[in-house]
Amino acid sequence: MMFRRRQNADWESRLDTEVGKLRNAQTYREVTLTRIKDLVGAPSEAELIRALAKRVSEGNLRVVYRVVSPSTKASLATFRSPLDVPETMYDESTGQEIDIDRYRNVEPVYVSEVGVAQ
Repeated sequence: MMFRRRQNADWESRLDTEVGKLRNAQTYREVTLTRIKDLVGAPSEAELIRALAKRVSEGNLRVVYRVVSPSTKASLATFRSPLDVPETMYDESTGQEIDIDRYRNVEPVYVSEVGVAQ
């Protein structure tokens, strides 16, 4: 049980370090959820998402939502809120209008304070 608490504190400490790097960045910097998972080693994705959501709601972390092409994985656009993501978009990487699946084609990206989304 003591080991579990220590392990928990360790990953949250690593998360706070990464959040600090974003908050103090002098230039635009971004980290995807997948990269944060690799960096901090949270015990589960659910715990990590809860910890990230807490930091976002407290104003300590900024998140934007990137729409990714389903076929080429190219970034199509970035939005401040998932509610701003349209149902369809023109995919310049394929030259086609595509339907946006918010579960498959939209990813949260944690960004430094120096950066602007649409």
